[in-house]
Amino acid sequence: MIMDTRKVQRTGKSTFIVSLPKNWATKNGVQAGSIIYITQSDNGALLLSTDRSEQDLKIKLDIGDKSGEPLIRDIIGCYVAGYRTIDVVSSHMSSAQKKDIHSIVGKLIGPEILEETINKVVMQDLLSSEELQSERALRRIRTVVKSMIQDSINALVTKNKDLAHDVIQRDNDVDRLNLLISRQFTEILRSGSVKQETLNSITAFNYMQASSNLERISDHASRIAEMASKCEYTLSDEIVKELTGFESTFGELIDDSITFLLQMNSEKANALIDKTREIRDKAQILANSTKLKDRSEMMVRLVVASSIERMLDYIMNIGELTINLSHAMSEPKAA
Repeated sequence: MIMDTRKVQRTGKSTFIVSLPKNWATKNGVQAGSIIYITQSDNGALLLSTDRSEQDLKIKLDIGDKSGEPLIRDIIGCYVAGYRTIDVVSSHMSSAQKKDIHSIVGKLIGPEILEETINKVVMQDLLSSEELQSERALRRIRTVVKSMIQDSINALVTKNKDLAHDVIQRDNDVDRLNLLISRQFTEILRSGSVKQETLNSITAFNYMQASSNLERISDHASRIAEMASKCEYTLSDEIVKELTGFESTFGELIDDSITFLLQMNSEKANALIDKTREIRDKAQILANSTKLKDRSEMMVRLVVASSIERMLDYIMNIGELTINLSHAMSEPKAA
C-alpha cells in the first residue's frame, strides 16, 4: 500500500479541495471533467474510484488441454476474482472441454455464454452487482440449507427417495450462492466495482465466512439425503423420534444463527453457542446407544450423528463470527 499526503485547501466560503496523486490519476485515466466516485466507510475513511465500467474486468484464460475438475476450478477462480468477461481459449479445444465449460456456466449465478467458436468460448456476467447483494444471498442460503436439513431427515425417516434426490440437487443452489457471495467480497476489495454496496469490508468478510459455513452444513444435509436415497432399512420408532426432534431443532438453529449475525447480537450468539453444545451431547447419545443389535440401524445412527455434530460445529462458527463482528463494528471507547 502506498501512503501519500496532501494539504487540504479552501476555496470560496465552504468548499475544501485536495489534489489527486498524479500517478493514480494517470493510471486510472483521470483528466479534467472525469467523474470520481467517493465512498465513505464506517471508520471515516474515503474510498475513491473512477467511472470505470464493470465490463472492463476481463481476463483471457488459456486452458490448453485441461478438462474436468482442473478446468472447472480455473473458471470458478476467475469468477470469484470478479472478472465480468472470461475469454476461455485453447489452440485445440475439444468437445469435452466445451461440455465442461457449459456445465460450469450452469452452476454459476450471472455468467452466460455470449460467443462460441472452434477454439474460444466467451463468458460474460450479465448480473448487475446491485441485483443480489450479499445480505440477500445469505438469507437465501439460510432458507435453502434449513429446508435441506429438514427434508433430508424427513426423507430418511419416511424412506422417500424422491425427496432425498431433491435435497441432493439443492446442494448446487447453495454452492452457487456461496460463490456469488465470495465474488462480491472480492468486488468490494477491488474498490468501486460494486458502486451501490452498502456493506463495509469487515461485514462482507464475515458474511462470506458465514456463507462458507452454511455451504458445509448443506454438504452434510446432502450426505444424509444420499444415505436416505439408498437405505432400504425401516428405522425403529426410537430413532425416528430422535431424528424428528433434530429436524425441528435445526430449523430454529439455522434461522437464529443468521438472524443474530445480521443483527450483530453477540449476547444472543453466546446463548446460541451454549444451546448448540447441549444439542451436541444428544447427538453423541444418538451414536453411542448400547442397546443396538441391528447393524443397519447402527450405521444410520453413526452417519447421521457424525453429520449432526459437524453441522452443529458450523453453527457454532457462525455464532463466533457474530461475536467477532459485533466487537469489530462497535464504537471505540475512550480510555
